[in-house]
Amino acid sequence: MRSRGWRGYIGAARTAKEASKASTVSETREEKAAGEESEAGTRWSKRCKDRTKYTFLRFRERGRERGKRKKIMKAVVKLQKGKGFVEYKDMPEPQITEDEVLIEVKAVAICGSDIHIYHDAHPMWPPMIMGHEFSGVIVKTGSKVKNWKVGDRISSETKTKSCGLCFFCQTGNAQICPDKRPFGIGIDGAMAKYVAGPAKLLHVLPDSISFEAASLCEPIAVCVHGLLERTKVTAGETVFVSGAGPIGLISAMLAKAAGAFVIVSDLFDNKLKKAKELGVDVIINPKNENVAEKVNGLTKNLGVDLVVECSGAAPAIKTAFELVRRHGKICALGLSGKPSIEMPWDVAIFKAPKVTFCFSSGWSAWETTIKMIERKQIFPEKIITHKLPLEKWKEAFEAIEKGEAIKVILMP
Repeated sequence: MRSRGWRGYIGAARTAKEASKASTVSETREEKAAGEESEAGTRWSKRCKDRTKYTFLRFRERGRERGKRKKIMKAVVKLQKGKGFVEYKDMPEPQITEDEVLIEVKAVAICGSDIHIYHDAHPMWPPMIMGHEFSGVIVKTGSKVKNWKVGDRISSETKTKSCGLCFFCQTGNAQICPDKRPFGIGIDGAMAKYVAGPAKLLHVLPDSISFEAASLCEPIAVCVHGLLERTKVTAGETVFVSGAGPIGLISAMLAKAAGAFVIVSDLFDNKLKKAKELGVDVIINPKNENVAEKVNGLTKNLGVDLVVECSGAAPAIKTAFELVRRHGKICALGLSGKPSIEMPWDVAIFKAPKVTFCFSSGWSAWETTIKMIERKQIFPEKIITHKLPLEKWKEAFEAIEKGEAIKVILMP
C-alpha cells in the first residue's frame, strides 16, 4: 500500500478541521434559527395577548359608551320663536336631579296657551318640549326625594324654576315669581313619554280620578284660584261667563257648584250645547241675540254681579263692562294674545266694579281642585271632546282653532 506521506497527513488534518468548522457553523445556524423561532413565538404570543387585551378594552369602552348614550323618546317640540316651528321629533329622555322625580306621562291636555305659543303670542323660552297640563306615574325618584315612591299617581303644579327668595315666593305666591319657567314654556314639558320635575310640586291622585280627568287639574286650579279664592263667587249671585272654551266651562261649573245663577255666552253652538249639558241656566249666542238686552231682561236692568271673562276677545272684554252692575265684579282669566286691548275706561269709572286679574294658581287651589273632582262637584271629563295619540298633535291643534274641539287630550 502506498504511503500518503506528510502531505497526505496535512491534507487529512485540513479536511477534518474544515468538517469540524462546518459542523460548528451548522450548529450555530441551527441555534440561531431556533432562537429566532423562539423569539418570534414570544413576540407572537405577546401580540396575541395584547390583541386580546385590546379587544377586551375596546368592548368594555363600547359598553360604557352604550351605557352613557341617552335613550330617545318622541316629543312635541317648539324649536324657536316665531309662528310655527313646532315638530314631533326625537328627544333624549330627561335626567333627574336629587330633588326631582321622573314621571311617565299618562295624559297631557292642550291648553289655549299652547296654541298661543304655536303662534308666537305667548312668553316662552325655546327650544323646549311643550305641554304643562298633565298627569302620570312616578317611575324614578331622586336621592333626596321623600314621601314619594315609584308607582305613585300624580299631577304637578307648574311653578318650576321659581327662585324661592323674592317677595312673591316669600309671601306664598311663587306662581308669579319673575324667575318662574313653567313646564312646556320655560323648561321641557309633558308632550312626551317622560317629564322630570321637582317633587315639591306634586299632588297625589286618588284612584277614583282618571288620568284624563287629572290632566285638567292645572286649568281647574287656575279657575279655582280666580273665582273661589280671589274673586270669591258666592251663592245667589248672577254670573255671566264670556267664552265657553275649557276655562269658561270650568268657571261655569265652579259657579254652579258655589250656588250661582250662571249665564254663558259663546259664538259656537257646539260649545253652548256643552255648557247646557253641564247645567248652566242660560246660554246666549251673540250672533243670534243681543247680549245686553238678554242680560238686562234677566237682571231687571241691574246687570250681573260677576262677569268671568274667559275669551280674551276685544269685543267681549268691552261688553264685560257694559254687563256688570255698579260695584259688581269682573274676573279676568282669558288671554288675548295681543299687546294691548281697548276698554271703555269712563264706563268702568262710573260703574266702579272690582276687576280681578288672575294668573296661575297655588298649592291650596290644587288641593281644592282634587277634592272637588273626587267628590263629583265638578266633572272635567265632560268637557273632553277628543283623545288622540301624541303624534296627532297638529290635528288636535287645528281642531281647537276651528272650534271643533273643546278640550283635547293627547296620549303619549
